[in-house]
Amino acid sequence: MRGLRKFLYNLLENDRSRIFLIYQSFSFTILMLSIIFGIYDELKGFHWELHPFISRLEFFVSLIIAFEYTGRLILAERKLEYIVNPLSVIDLIAIIPYFQPFRVLRFFVIGARFLRIAYRYRHFARGITYIFRNVSFEFYFLLAFFFIFFTVSLVIMYSLEAGAGNPKMQTIFDAVYLVVITMTTVGYGDITPITREGKWLSMLLGAGGLFIFSMSIATVSAGFFNYVQMLKMGMISFKEMKNHIVICGWNETAKVIIENLKALGKDIVVITQQDISPSEDFHYKKGDFGREDVLLDVGTDKAHMVIILAEKLPGFTEDSVDAKTILTGMQVRDINKKAILILEVLLRENAKLIKRRRVADYIIIGGEMLGKVISKFAREKFYGEFFSHVSEGVDIEKMEWNDEVNVAEAERKLEHRGYRIVGVVRDGRTVFFPRISYLLKKGDQLLVIKSSKG
Repeated sequence: MRGLRKFLYNLLENDRSRIFLIYQSFSFTILMLSIIFGIYDELKGFHWELHPFISRLEFFVSLIIAFEYTGRLILAERKLEYIVNPLSVIDLIAIIPYFQPFRVLRFFVIGARFLRIAYRYRHFARGITYIFRNVSFEFYFLLAFFFIFFTVSLVIMYSLEAGAGNPKMQTIFDAVYLVVITMTTVGYGDITPITREGKWLSMLLGAGGLFIFSMSIATVSAGFFNYVQMLKMGMISFKEMKNHIVICGWNETAKVIIENLKALGKDIVVITQQDISPSEDFHYKKGDFGREDVLLDVGTDKAHMVIILAEKLPGFTEDSVDAKTILTGMQVRDINKKAILILEVLLRENAKLIKRRRVADYIIIGGEMLGKVISKFAREKFYGEFFSHVSEGVDIEKMEWNDEVNVAEAERKLEHRGYRIVGVVRDGRTVFFPRISYLLKKGDQLLVIKSSKG
């Protein structure tokens, strides 16, 4: 089940994953085809020979949307909330095939698919918006030049050819058609100029079209490659991200944290001044996490969890590293009072200061936990075996409980599923290893463990 959830997360939610980009591009293309074909059928109607193909395409589109709906339902932590969510309702409506006899329902389906594209594929829109924003000056200049060139050429071409009695130049639309086809260098030849001036203008249109379109493609390409480079260099903003995890600092601990947090299915953003290689597992923001503007640029105000690591940079003493960690923690707490805040400090006395001021939810003293574990190993061999079993072979989960029984009875009910109760969370407080006589209440959350090894 975990392998399935990971695959679905990478396919449907993890926008850093390659299979996500490949699949979403495919899904977007298929959905857009269904919308375009639906609008065309409503306005004009397809030839009867195409109906079987269009019907099969619609059935395939419905399967794709149904697959994505089911996949996101599997990933959802709260199934009922997902089902009643307006976006999920839109997905359900979009599953209905467009080509069916109820005309009113067609409009609901096509509207649902439009809304689905607007939300589900917003990452494409963000990327395109960012690209065009960065090349807006050049693009607007080319657009203005194209408008002037096209309008002047259109008016002159129509005046020359219509005035000369060109039999193919009956309306202004014929002139538009000739100018566009000439500028794109297609040249069907069904409408051609008969005047000398018109032929000279056609040659100018061909050369001008090549220049304008090649410059437009070059401009957009430059914007695209610049966007990719900025992604790699950690210069992209993540202000709009929500319910994600922010990790301040980069070291070996960060790598282990990311590896273990991937299973939560949340976006992870790493802030560091170091140059690190881009990864599918997290987003990268280069900057000083001690600055408030950098913290806001990664959406810290909307984050689910913030982890501040003791990042050791050249020239920093242990005290200065801890000072930066504490100040960053205080800033994070001011920006987001609801986020789970975890700090790693290097010195024990600094940890005491943080505890007194209640800056963080959890404090880790670098090296202390490792030192305790190693000292246990040195005293008894079974400590090492126990720690290895817990860290590598046991999964810890949180489970809602809605029955008033004692722990012994609850364990008997959970025994067939392989669970053991190790804690009870009630009113924000946790009781670890409760007695078998401890009475559970409705609304309690059980902390349970299950061996992940056969």
